[in-house]
Amino acid sequence: MNYYLEITLINEKYFGFSRLWTAVYTQLHLAFVEQKDTNEQIPYGVSFPEYKTVEIKGKRLMLLGNKLRVFATSMDELQKLDLDKWLARLTDYVHIKSIKQVENVKQYLTVNRYRPKASVENLARRYARRKNISVEDALKRLEGYQPKHVPFPYIQLKSLSGEREFSLCFNQQIIEKPTAGKFSTYGLSAASTVPHW
Repeated sequence: MNYYLEITLINEKYFGFSRLWTAVYTQLHLAFVEQKDTNEQIPYGVSFPEYKTVEIKGKRLMLLGNKLRVFATSMDELQKLDLDKWLARLTDYVHIKSIKQVENVKQYLTVNRYRPKASVENLARRYARRKNISVEDALKRLEGYQPKHVPFPYIQLKSLSGEREFSLCFNQQIIEKPTAGKFSTYGLSAASTVPHW
């Protein structure tokens, strides 16, 4: 990953950050889908340079911040992505910097999707199918079980079919050595890395 561009969300009182992240990431995903290969993979990775953990009223929260970096191996790949076109209707709310070469890399990151554990009811249904018992019996066996909540930051999105909403949770972790590879159409990968500084 030798080139990147940075998108900054502009704080606007009439268009809250959560709605703005949804609008920006929806358009980004659509741009990525246009570039996918036959394996549903893309050459673009993302990171959130202001991703951080904070403690508020004794609770640990993780925040995305208001910046997003999109990385590619070549300048041509980023130009082909044409994010100015995809984010054109959001120009009052975002600032897109010009493509720059990656320099002074201090660390590398994996940015992957975190999928929270299912609810007790969903776990009971799966358990019942697996053990060939009733859902009621499965619920009794799972009584008192509380799914562990990990406070990863997320963006609320709609599926491309528009039929359902889901939370896209981001797990961004520092990795010692870079690993080249492809990314999902959300710009995420559990193995491929992006530079971090």
